[in-house]
Amino acid sequence: MDNKEELKKIILEKVRNEIQLDVQSSNDSVTVTSSKIGGKPSVPEGFVWPTYHADYLEKDEPLAFLAQFNLEELAPYDKDGLFPKKGMLSFFYCLLEDDLLWGTDPRDKGSARVFYFEDATCLKPIDFPEGAYEGGKITEKAVMFKAHDSYPTFDFLYDLCGGFDSDLYHECLTELGYINDCLYNDKLLGYAEYVQHSEEAICEKMYLGFDATNPPGQVITDEDKKAFVEGSVNWVQLFQLDPENESFDEMMCIDGFIHFFIRKEDLKNFNFDDIQYIVECG
Repeated sequence: MDNKEELKKIILEKVRNEIQLDVQSSNDSVTVTSSKIGGKPSVPEGFVWPTYHADYLEKDEPLAFLAQFNLEELAPYDKDGLFPKKGMLSFFYCLLEDDLLWGTDPRDKGSARVFYFEDATCLKPIDFPEGAYEGGKITEKAVMFKAHDSYPTFDFLYDLCGGFDSDLYHECLTELGYINDCLYNDKLLGYAEYVQHSEEAICEKMYLGFDATNPPGQVITDEDKKAFVEGSVNWVQLFQLDPENESFDEMMCIDGFIHFFIRKEDLKNFNFDDIQYIVECG
């Protein structure tokens, strides 16, 4: 594509809302039902702390609790109305002392979970399970929110539009008045900030049953690649966090982003059981 006006139109059509997270320096304002980073999760009675099982691990590993978001607090900032209007959304990921799980290996299934609790008023904090990795106990901090326009990234649009020059893309953004005034890398919804590749296409690749680590012998045709790109629009980024941000503890040791994704249809039905996640490092 080399038509600037056409590309500008496509960019504007695909602008989404994102909710930026302003992580506070303390937990002074945190209550049981508050949105927050780290600390102990608030869960319903009978909740079983999620664990990750893999044959190469000596034991099932308790997942680290990353964050919880009270959806009533989020509602004024959810301009596209994608989230449920009430309840709590909680994110977990398996942090290991001597390894890093990327989310792209079929064996990683179950190493990240998202839980939706419809009634936040009945939730209570739960203690960390015995044997939980100390590095996975993230310091509790309050969060505040800001709604912001999220423009489609160059990587997201490139294959969808049949390719175009990066200079043309940036010229379009400038003429559209786009200003990169994002102060926070941690956010809900919006377009993923990529370190390397279009993560939505990778999610579709895994959804269609392919191994995203590209093992020897795996055959991927041009039609398959086309399906990955076309299916990328079926995915929504739920949560992006930047563990290198000072908001998180240095012991997380991830130089990049953790992205949680969900299919649009699952989000519409408030089904958070089949999320995909991808860890990117620079």
